Order: sequence, then structure tokens, then C-alpha cells
Amino acid sequence: MLGTGRNYVTTRVMGTFGYVAPEYASTGMLNETSDVYSFGILIMEIISGRRPVDYSRPPGEVNLIEWIKTMVSNRNTDEVVDPKMAEKPSSRTLKKTLLVALRCVDPDSQQRPKMGHVIHMLEVDDFPYQDERRAGRIGQPYSDSPRYKVRVSARQVTEPGDNSTKSEI
Repeated sequence: MLGTGRNYVTTRVMGTFGYVAPEYASTGMLNETSDVYSFGILIMEIISGRRPVDYSRPPGEVNLIEWIKTMVSNRNTDEVVDPKMAEKPSSRTLKKTLLVALRCVDPDSQQRPKMGHVIHMLEVDDFPYQDERRAGRIGQPYSDSPRYKVRVSARQVTEPGDNSTKSEI
């Protein structure tokens, strides 16, 4: 039943702590959304120069996802960038990239974007969230691009025509 040369079955969840999606840790099943989650963590790690979980940090900074959510919510995204980074991204690019990464690590695997959509969000010039100083009210899209619009407030990310929350920020 196990096949030639195989005499055991691993039932233990394997993977590097901090990179594995929550649903994999609980079910042991991997799928595309698990990869999207890990990709989001990788983006955050590259930008910040921090590990996904670092117990040497102060209490509010141990968990990379929670720390970045807080920094984005408080509009302190520039403080997230690794000081060792040779070339700093523009504030606009940084905010866009962090918001895409946060979409990737949504705790609800069904709310995570497909990898193709992640790439699209990273490539487009449109801002994937609403800048409250430029737009009239929360929830209005910043961009009028017919190919891509995402609405975001400090609390939620939604896509046009979809009233469900995509990610808490």
C-alpha cells in the first residue's frame, strides 16, 4: 500500500515555523493558498529584514504579520523597511507591496488571492488601496482602472462587487 521502498508514513506537519499557513498547521494539507501565504511572508521578510517570528523583539514586534499590520494601520510603513536595504522603495511602492503581502497572509485561506492576481497587483501602477486624503470617503476606489480596483480602509480590503472582507489591516 505504501509503495516500493516506503515503509513509513509521516503524519506530522513539516515546515519552517512562521512560513506555513495556519490551515496547514491544523490540517496537514497543502494547496495553492498555502503557497500564497508563504509568498506573503517572504515579501514581508525581504522588505523588513526580519524573520516571521522573532522572540528577541519587543512584545508588539515578535510576530511579523501583526507588526506590519500595526505599522500599515498607523501609516508608519517607511519604518518597516530594513535599514540595511541598499535602495529604499518609494513610499507608494512600499505601501502597495505591503498591502499585497497582507492580502496573501489572510488567516482565511479562501480570502487569499490567487498567485496570478498577486503578480498582477504587484505589477500594476494603480494604487491597490484608497488614500483617504485624496478620495472623498472610505470605500471609494482610488483608481479608475477597469482592469483592477481594490478598496481599502484601515480595517478591511474589498474588491468591487464583493461585499465580504478580504483582510483585516
